[in-house]
Amino acid sequence: MSVTTRPAVPPPSPEPDAPRRRRRVLQPRAVATIALAWVLLWDRVTWGNVVNGILVGLVVTYAFPLPSIEFQGRLRPHRLVWLIVRFLADLVVASWQVMRLALGSHRPRNAVIEVQLRSRSDFYLTITAELVALVPGSVVVDARRSTSVLYLHLLDVHDEAGIAAQRAHVLEVERRVVRAFGSREEIEAVEGPRDPGPAPERPDEEEQP
Repeated sequence: MSVTTRPAVPPPSPEPDAPRRRRRVLQPRAVATIALAWVLLWDRVTWGNVVNGILVGLVVTYAFPLPSIEFQGRLRPHRLVWLIVRFLADLVVASWQVMRLALGSHRPRNAVIEVQLRSRSDFYLTITAELVALVPGSVVVDARRSTSVLYLHLLDVHDEAGIAAQRAHVLEVERRVVRAFGSREEIEAVEGPRDPGPAPERPDEEEQP
């Protein structure tokens, strides 16, 4: 009697774009944040409020564990300063536009758009979404971790050109964030391919007899 054996089939490797599972582990920073919010809600610092806040934080982080965020870059102070300066400039310009729209007789036309970010990091996704949402006239209605997609509600968008400009603005904010915090590889990924420029001229080859 002959026995045939089959080669062992390796288990399928997880997809690189699949969302990471949430592990139920102790998260001290999240617990401390929830405890602080609990004490502020009661508007009184007592041992009972502090202990109750810690207990609430432990229960919440265990029942609803927060996903871990990986950060492999490094802080670049000069680019961080530039990120803050550009954010303040966008804040002033957008506030002026919203004020003119509120005082004028023009009826705004709104839109909801989808923006595919180039980075797949939850860290950059969160910062980009916060910076975009803090500027008047734009609201982040949804953020997909698995695909790094932001859905924005925009105020006073007239045509496809305006939508394209808003998408380009969000991608530019993402680029500034990655340039301020990202590694060299992450920066190259959001910078996109560079134009190599015109090819150098070569001297004419001599005709062979």
